[in-house]
Amino acid sequence: MNCFRSKIVIIGAGWAGFILSQQLNDTTYDITIIAPHQTFAYTPLLASAATGLFFSRLAEEPIRRAHRRTTYYRALATAADFTKQTVTCIPSVLQPSGRDVPDAEHPFTIEYEILIIAPGCVNQTFDTPGAAEHCFFLKTVPDAEAIKAKILSLLEVASLPTTTPERAKELLHVAVVGGGPTGVELSAELTDLFNEMSKTYPHLAGIPSITIHDVAPEILGVFHEKLKVHALQSFKKHDVEVKTNSHIEKIEEGALYTKEDGRISAGMVAWATGNKQCDFVDSLPGISRAARLGRILTDQRLRTLKEDQTVLENVYALGDAADIFGKSLPTTAEGQITVAVQKAEYLVKTLNRHPALPAKPFVYKQRRMVAYVGGTDGVIMGRQDWTGEAAWLAWRSGSLGWTRSWRRKGMIMASWAWNFIGGREIARK
Repeated sequence: MNCFRSKIVIIGAGWAGFILSQQLNDTTYDITIIAPHQTFAYTPLLASAATGLFFSRLAEEPIRRAHRRTTYYRALATAADFTKQTVTCIPSVLQPSGRDVPDAEHPFTIEYEILIIAPGCVNQTFDTPGAAEHCFFLKTVPDAEAIKAKILSLLEVASLPTTTPERAKELLHVAVVGGGPTGVELSAELTDLFNEMSKTYPHLAGIPSITIHDVAPEILGVFHEKLKVHALQSFKKHDVEVKTNSHIEKIEEGALYTKEDGRISAGMVAWATGNKQCDFVDSLPGISRAARLGRILTDQRLRTLKEDQTVLENVYALGDAADIFGKSLPTTAEGQITVAVQKAEYLVKTLNRHPALPAKPFVYKQRRMVAYVGGTDGVIMGRQDWTGEAAWLAWRSGSLGWTRSWRRKGMIMASWAWNFIGGREIARK
């Protein structure tokens, strides 16, 4: 056993931070993880979890492990001193509601020998009035739970004898802001859910509606043209309205306002577009940043660069918060996950071998991109483009592929089987 383990501090437990926390050699390193949630979320599974396809807890993994010699602090990093090699943090306190509240009254400081910056990004609302207060987001399991609870509540309110058909139609209109893979897949999952719920709520059959709003001229912007066309045709078949070139002006309880259409009633507005850097990344002094999104720039060995492009020793950055100087890597939700995973696996190999030994530069390997569009239909962009049921099956199997444990894979597959036999837990046959 190594009695002189180098102290590694990992900021963040998203795709990059979680893989590092679980795979770095804990006999070589004294590993400390700083993250505001004690679980890691399988973000590609959150849309399914939000619509009751399986229990939400199957879309996350605990950071703590009985067999891992690591230290975990449920906290937010607020500042870093690269000269003193310290990180300042404040606790993130879990509330009975399931949400977290930063405790700025009790800061603490942690020393490091190697610092890994991977806090991810936060929701970008572009300062749209009312968005932060009234929209539903989809970054964490509590977010997925909130969407599911809201949908169930809307169905019950719409079922009351005091609710007119016109009001029921307003309540059961879901507006999804964002036509990227996240917004598209959430819309597709909601379509499937409403189809199933029509059997549990036959008096509401045909009333729920979904609209996708995107400021861009088309949805799924990075996909090939024929795949975008297929997605639009599939949504049209499932009565999902797609509004492109739609400029959101403000959100209020029960409605959103667009420049083109004015006030649009909606029982729920889901915000699935835009990321920005967290306050911690914005606060870091003397580092090189990308012009777009303000990401930390690194060299090809993932070492953080100073403003003069020299290497900041023993400080690495990866995940959504970082990019490689002079490289253009995918920035879509699924692409970012793939980059984060590949970078994390690269850094695990580098550090487990020895950080002082020369390492080959990181090389990104392009993977196919997948999106679900509802009703056992999907689109895949890769060496060959796929659509239809084959793409849907690939998307479903890909969902399992994202999970990092066989336990989760088995439980999700069992949920799918039970759903097929008896319906979703929230829409039993």
